[in-house]
Order: sequence, then C-alpha cells, then structure tokens
Amino acid sequence: MDATNRSKKVRIAHLSGPTATIQNTPPLVTSNKARAKHGLPLLTDVDGGAVRHDALRPQRLAAPAKIYVEQFSAHPLESDATELYGPPDGYIGADGVFRKDRRSDSDKPVYEIELKPEDGLYPLPYMAVQAGGNAWEEECTTPGALTGRQGFFPDGSRSFEEIDRMSIGTDGKASLLSSIATIDFYRGVPPGGFTKGLPAHLRKDKGEGDIAPETRGRHYFGYKPYHLSTMPPRQALAKATNDMQALAASGD
Repeated sequence: MDATNRSKKVRIAHLSGPTATIQNTPPLVTSNKARAKHGLPLLTDVDGGAVRHDALRPQRLAAPAKIYVEQFSAHPLESDATELYGPPDGYIGADGVFRKDRRSDSDKPVYEIELKPEDGLYPLPYMAVQAGGNAWEEECTTPGALTGRQGFFPDGSRSFEEIDRMSIGTDGKASLLSSIATIDFYRGVPPGGFTKGLPAHLRKDKGEGDIAPETRGRHYFGYKPYHLSTMPPRQALAKATNDMQALAASGD
C-alpha cells in the first residue's frame, strides 16, 4: 500500500480470556413495559410501586422507525439559550399528529428523526419473556436452575461496539474507538461460548470456518451464573498464553 494512503489508525488485537469480568454483563431482565404488555407482575421499588425506569439495553432495530424528540430536552439549560437555536422540524399537537406548522400554543416543538437498522445499537427496554410466558429475572430460568442464558460475551466485539456507540467523549462525540483504531478480535480461551455452534459468516472474531458447538468448562469458562461457574485448567491457560505470544509475534 502506498504510504500516502496508509491508515493512521492504530491496529489492536483483542484476545478474550477466561472469566473476563469486563466481558460480563448484568442479567437481561424483562422490562415493566413488557410485563405490562403480557400481564405479568411489575418490578417494584421499596414502597411497592412500579420502578420509575426500565433498564435500557443496547439492541438492534429490525426496520426503520420515525420518532419525534421534544426540542430542548437534551439538557436542562438548552431552553435558556433558545435565541441561539434554529427552528424545530415541526410540532406535535394535542391529537398526537405531527405538523410542520404550529396551530396552537400548546403544540410541542419537536425534531423528526428516522432511526435505521444500519445506525447500530440503540438503548431500548428489554421486551423478551421466557418460553413459558414468565418474565426473565436473572440469567437462569429460575434461581439455581441448570437451564438459562450466558452473561459473558463470546468475544470482545460486542463490548467494543457498545463502547463505540454509546460512550461520549469530552468533545461531545461518539465513535471513540473506531475513529482512531482498527481492532481484531480473537477467542483465546473465551468466557462465553456458542453451545449450538456458529456459521462462519456470522463470526465477529478473527477465525476460519464454522464454530462447532461449544461446552462450558471445556471451550469457555465463566464464573456466572455462580452455581455453574467453571475455572480454566492449566492447559487452557497455556493455550491463552501461547495465543497471545503468537499474536504479538505475528508482525501484524
């Protein structure tokens, strides 16, 4: 490659290791929005009332969606400098209809935004319930059950994507990682695994071919759910060490 066209971005190799806390996530708990939809008991506060907010989890849109955002709602002092702002895209009336022109003093000024799947992750309420209709309260179907979900990421790609999409720099901008670095992800001895395998075209890590079905305690090692915790044996630690040495010596 010609030197004038060479990327200025740093190249990083991220190697997933066992029981990696930084790749662990809080359990995906069914939101009150979903509980109300399905007639399930709501999450409550210490006084027994519904909790004020649902946890917002990064998720992908399946189709474009148009939304309307209230003007001057991004900061409590935006409205203190209204004279510095351009006009809104339109107004939402008491009837809930968006119009370009204001018809009443009660109409709410808004920005019109089209959200697209290709935009990336968006923070949204978690709407899933269990196969039997119960709400998800933790990783397992019930406390201490042998059936459930994994909380660890299978490689570093998702955690880096969430940071890149959601984190905001001191300059008010996002894309804090992708704007300065190209990152390759490797599954050395990962904390999460694909128990049903994964086709090659869906892989986010650097590897060839399909990923065969993986087993906890053999191919991946996580300490949560705690009653299903597995620690890596010496052979796995040796593999992680050798993989890291090979990457460091690769010249890439």
